[in-house]
Amino acid sequence: MQSPHAAPPHRTKGSWTPRLAGIGVIVVLAGGVLAVYLGTAHGQGPVAPGHHRSSPPTSKVASVQTVGLVDFGVYDDGDGESWQNDADDHPMMLLKKGSAISFVAISAAEIVSGTPEWTADQLTDGGDIFIYVPTGQCLTAASNGSLSLTHCDLSTDQRWRTASSEVVMTEPITQYANVSTGRCLTAPRSPGPALMTACASSQSKPHSKQFKSQEIAYWWSA
Repeated sequence: MQSPHAAPPHRTKGSWTPRLAGIGVIVVLAGGVLAVYLGTAHGQGPVAPGHHRSSPPTSKVASVQTVGLVDFGVYDDGDGESWQNDADDHPMMLLKKGSAISFVAISAAEIVSGTPEWTADQLTDGGDIFIYVPTGQCLTAASNGSLSLTHCDLSTDQRWRTASSEVVMTEPITQYANVSTGRCLTAPRSPGPALMTACASSQSKPHSKQFKSQEIAYWWSA
């Protein structure tokens, strides 16, 4: 079957012009918040009893970019058509929808010139922190498999590591596992709340729908 990334859409740089200034401020602020936290972590005393989270080892921010978190694989129904030509195949992006963190269907117009809603902060220890731009909160995984947005404290339930990664037609595709739970960010079969499920083996490709539902691309990155 043709890869859903076999013909990545052209992203018109001109469409970014009205948003570049605002996005630049967001990226600087997101990086600054983490930098302040990391710079002061050494001076903090022991965590008082009753705090349910323990702080992870201090690390520095290596890079910051504003992105959309998009899953292309979950609607790959095996009929030989790519998402561009198949009404059954719809990429989805991760957003806050009501009180839930959900994967929402993307229209053809949005694929070309959508708005990134996350900053991806890569730390020097290799982990990633995902900050939701509209609220400034971090994507956080709970032990019961739910996802939420909470105040950024860089605890392990807010850290994500690469379980597997590849580049398809110049687009990096990554499987993200939560450091605390060990489970992977997963798109549902139809638009709805994001899931945390056992990480599928990359050896199961190209037939595993579970693996495809965990393939996350950075889209509209800046």
